[in-house]
Amino acid sequence: MSHHQYHTEAFVLGSMPAGESNKYIDMFTADLGRVRAFARSVREMRSKLRFSLQHFSLSEVSLVRGKEVWRVVGAQLKHSLHYDIPNRHGERDMMLRLFSLLRRLLNGEEENKSLFRTISDALSFLRENVLSADEVHNFECLIALRILYNLGYLAKDTENTRFLDTFDVNKELISLLSPMRYDIVKQINLSLQESQL
Repeated sequence: MSHHQYHTEAFVLGSMPAGESNKYIDMFTADLGRVRAFARSVREMRSKLRFSLQHFSLSEVSLVRGKEVWRVVGAQLKHSLHYDIPNRHGERDMMLRLFSLLRRLLNGEEENKSLFRTISDALSFLRENVLSADEVHNFECLIALRILYNLGYLAKDTENTRFLDTFDVNKELISLLSPMRYDIVKQINLSLQESQL
């Protein structure tokens, strides 16, 4: 019996070893939401999937739904945080914190195109722009705000609406966050406390 293959973009959020050479890959997909999928022999040096399923990469993946688990049957690397912004430790560490936030808050297999685009656009912006330390803080607040909003943990108000009514990420928008960063951080922390996650 043949199984239907699902082809979708996916951010690799993390993984867990399974046996000698296998892994369970934790990913946020464009079409299926958060998926944990079994990848056979991916830890072997000769594995074709190995580099496409590294943590914090964006890949085109092919998945098959088994009786109990998803299985990765193909993957093609599109972008990697490690390759795209090498030697930019502040920006990379900030994105790692945002990926960690996604792992903390994302539950179950539920499509969220808006959130996927938010993360995708954020990485595209970083590939094309070098940020100052202050801009990194503002950028992190902006994306964290959008993550929480997209997942229903934060509501729009008069302070944050200009940051949530658009997908745009640009230096002008990031600089607008500076005078209100303290209040935005308070909103983010309060939302995280209330989520109890």
